[in-house]
Amino acid sequence: MSIKSTAFKSAIALAAIGALLTPAAANAASAKPAAPLATAPTVRIGYFANLTHAPALIARQEKLFEKYLPGAKLEFSLFTVGTTEIEALKGGALDIAYVGPGPAVSGYVTTQGTLLNIIAGATTGGAKFVVKPSLIATEGAPTAAEISALAGKTIADPGLGGTQDIALRSYLKAKGLYSNGQPTANVTPLANADTLTLFKQGKIDGAWVPEPWATRLIQEGAAKTFVDEKNLWPQGKFATTVVVASQAFEKKFPGSVQGVLQANEDAISFLKDPANKNDAINDVQAELLAGTGKKLSDTVLAIAWPGLKYNSDPAVGSVQTNFANSVNLGQLPGAKLTDLKGIFNFKLLNTIRAKTGQGAVLIPANLK
Repeated sequence: MSIKSTAFKSAIALAAIGALLTPAAANAASAKPAAPLATAPTVRIGYFANLTHAPALIARQEKLFEKYLPGAKLEFSLFTVGTTEIEALKGGALDIAYVGPGPAVSGYVTTQGTLLNIIAGATTGGAKFVVKPSLIATEGAPTAAEISALAGKTIADPGLGGTQDIALRSYLKAKGLYSNGQPTANVTPLANADTLTLFKQGKIDGAWVPEPWATRLIQEGAAKTFVDEKNLWPQGKFATTVVVASQAFEKKFPGSVQGVLQANEDAISFLKDPANKNDAINDVQAELLAGTGKKLSDTVLAIAWPGLKYNSDPAVGSVQTNFANSVNLGQLPGAKLTDLKGIFNFKLLNTIRAKTGQGAVLIPANLK
């Protein structure tokens, strides 16, 4: 075969190969990167100056919100009770909030599922029912007589309809300390700081409170543990703080929601790394000082810290139980168990978790 003939055949072969490759190359050229998610010029975030909101405290001190919300004006608001935080969401004063599951569920149900979504978890554990020493002989193991003796006693919690309020009332009801739809103990909503003051003065008999207040009552008020709430839950896991977003904000500015979720995830990773423990404690103390004007004592922090766990998985099962308990208590008149459907939205969260090799947070079929 001549050189000319061989060259001609080669040219034909190359042309054929080129023709085969052209569609793929054209497709590659026409493929465009996904458009960035819309972000808001201002993002308003609510949280508590409390150990149970440590991911928010860490994110503030480590400037993680600024990192993942570049260029946005950030406005932060401190709250002491979750029901007030939900009212701020209703009034349009907040976009995203760290809040207890009780108020989150109430905010969703009382607006017929239009106000918010639970978009992530933050903290599990860290709540106790503590009482005067005279009311319990063996801590954490009350006798039937000691439980019955709670009737007529004054017991505080952070606020009506809050997560600890639901836990306290559910416990009393389960133990037969209810009559005509009301607890036979005097359940009194109080700010946590007031609870400590009144307990030390002997004006209340006990309190169901989150950390660090349970430990402060024990350390500063000589309280004894009547019930450690973790012992009432499977595997001791129950949601204490979740992250919620206004549905309107979430729909309009998903990029900003994603930024908050990424900041929350990084803060949780920071908290879970033993190498960061001292820095994490210093960050939390700095935020507590900025928010309340006071730091916690080293003793209180050392005792309270291990009882809290941090995870962006919001312990969905415990949120469901919290709702069922609230309905059972009559705190959500007319509510049905099916009213919780649609409260969870983990699409953005699971995208972030997948990048770090974490499993997706699943939503039960009856809640989708």
